[in-house]
Amino acid sequence: MRAIIETRTQSTGGAARLSGKPDAYVAVQLVPEGVNPLIVLREDSARKRGIKIIRCGDYYTKSTGPRSNYAKAMADAQRIVEKHEQKENR
Repeated sequence: MRAIIETRTQSTGGAARLSGKPDAYVAVQLVPEGVNPLIVLREDSARKRGIKIIRCGDYYTKSTGPRSNYAKAMADAQRIVEKHEQKENR
């Protein structure tokens, strides 16, 4: 299995934009060998292909500093990838 870190934007139209909710997120795809990674991270498509999606956190695209939610989510994603690689190398 491969572990791939993804950063994606979310829809900010209408009520979501007005509510002040984060407009992006970080996730990790755990993709089996021989399977192409997802382009659109949909749970139903992932399940059909045997891909596991781990969502690490939401953030605002304009706030990506070293103490931001983005930095925390990326650190979580990196820990997941490292843990997965250690498990694969055993």
